[in-house]
Amino acid sequence: MEERVRACIAVGLTLGMSELGVLSLAVDRSGVTIRKVARRWGQEMVSRLGIELVVRGGEDVDWTRPVVVMANHNSHLDIPILYASLPRSFGMLAKSGLFKFPVFGRAMTGVGCVSIDRDNKSSAHASIQRAAAQVRGGEGIVVFPEGTRGDGKGIRSFKRGPFHLAQAAGVPIVPIGVRGTAAICPRDRFTVYPGVAEVTIGSPIHQNAGGTTRPSPKERTKLADTVRAEIARLSGLPLVDD
Repeated sequence: MEERVRACIAVGLTLGMSELGVLSLAVDRSGVTIRKVARRWGQEMVSRLGIELVVRGGEDVDWTRPVVVMANHNSHLDIPILYASLPRSFGMLAKSGLFKFPVFGRAMTGVGCVSIDRDNKSSAHASIQRAAAQVRGGEGIVVFPEGTRGDGKGIRSFKRGPFHLAQAAGVPIVPIGVRGTAAICPRDRFTVYPGVAEVTIGSPIHQNAGGTTRPSPKERTKLADTVRAEIARLSGLPLVDD
């Protein structure tokens, strides 16, 4: 029963912080305040749900410059966990269905999240280009290249879209390994357990930016393989087939 109470607390915090974030946009359209609200949401989720958060690495990342953050995805809690772990708030490339919730969707847009419909190829391409332009304009973004949540037992194959985004943006990729969130908030169950969540931040993976030639599919595949192997190392999880 306590597990379901924690889940209700998580929902309540999310709705409350979403409303506060949307209200903040009325007085601060720059997005600075709503990003602070997003970080506060992550910190409150960790504190109220009995999560012990362990964060390692990140010292060699220049967080003042735009980057594309890529992490493995195990749980609904990965998003607030990352907001609590990183020194600044980021927008996220997120599935379009999340934006259908009126207040939550408005808050996501306000913090810099970009909606993507993976079932619509042309729409997905436009979303990736919009996110890349946002990054080139100075804002970082978080992407879960596995696409959907897994079971926390391994690193599944990566989608191609996030690497189109990263190469179009021409900025470093910061790999992050997340571990423990699947046990705290299991997939497809309305429960939240106390536990330890580990976030390990790797060194930036730099790309060849500013070139005149378009990256080839082979180069994109090599980049994806490099990032996937690094996220596996950081998370301590094996590479697995879907």
